[in-house]
Amino acid sequence: MSDWVTIRDSVLEALKLEEVGKGLKDKFVGWVGTEGVEFAQALVDEIKAECKADAPNESGWCRIRDTFVVPVALDIGMVLLKLIIEKAAAEEAK
Repeated sequence: MSDWVTIRDSVLEALKLEEVGKGLKDKFVGWVGTEGVEFAQALVDEIKAECKADAPNESGWCRIRDTFVVPVALDIGMVLLKLIIEKAAAEEAK
């Protein structure tokens, strides 16, 4: 048996995935709503800063990509993620 299989089996046993229920789901949605979104936002901010720094050195499509396309796509993605998480948390609260 490979090391991966042993690790996987021990993690699955520790998590007892067959017992996943409303409690774990609530905790996951809560975690994503707090720490997960903060982590994703920090990552998005870092990527946007890198694009902003690289944009003046690019030309053509790559300049448009780094100036507008990537930052706007990331901002839209974050808005959608936050909206989905808020809706999921509101449903869980009911």
